[in-house]
Amino acid sequence: HGFLLTKGEKMSKSKGNGVMPADLVKIFGVDAYRYYFMSDVQFGHDGNISMERMVQVYNADLANTWGNLCSRVFNMTKKYFARQVPAAKPDAAANPLKPLADALYATYDACMSSVDFTGAVTAVQELAGAVNHYVEDSAPWNLAKDEAKADELAAVIYNALEAIRIIALFMAPFMPNTSAEVFRRLGLGDIDEVLDIEAASAWGQLPAGSPVEIGAPLFPRLDVDAIELD
Repeated sequence: HGFLLTKGEKMSKSKGNGVMPADLVKIFGVDAYRYYFMSDVQFGHDGNISMERMVQVYNADLANTWGNLCSRVFNMTKKYFARQVPAAKPDAAANPLKPLADALYATYDACMSSVDFTGAVTAVQELAGAVNHYVEDSAPWNLAKDEAKADELAAVIYNALEAIRIIALFMAPFMPNTSAEVFRRLGLGDIDEVLDIEAASAWGQLPAGSPVEIGAPLFPRLDVDAIELD
């Protein structure tokens, strides 16, 4: 791997520009710390890091995209389906997520095999972003107002939950604790027992009726101006 730079310079005791990993873990948590250094710092190259950049990536990728997706879909599952994964008719709503999820493994595997962690994370985040757009476009809050669209509502929520399950699988090498927590909230088994991610990520394996738990935000937003290093 390359060097970690701050403001374009190598860290050194004499310059006093070093940052202790333990201090960063206190601020971001272990999983977000791992995520940053395996996504924004390309393996094999020098990485120019800063607190501002770390907070930017944390808020954009984890708080806004991945964490917010889980929170909003889990909360809608609670509101509309009494905290249970709905039984969905496959053709009740258009599902642009399945082809994206089906294609993810090939890209992810190729990136991981070439030690391109940044590329692998980017591919997973593209699916997460697509799910957020899918939820916005489908507007479950409007579907819930029309009893005639109950099947469509169930399909939209199921599709979003199933995509979250699949994203958690692919995020596990980067953020094992978070993925384990997402699996727990989905009422699934131990994610560490998954040995074949290609088979496990095939669409449609989230069981209807599985209990969905609501919890604290996975990644509360951070304010860079409020961060103090010891």
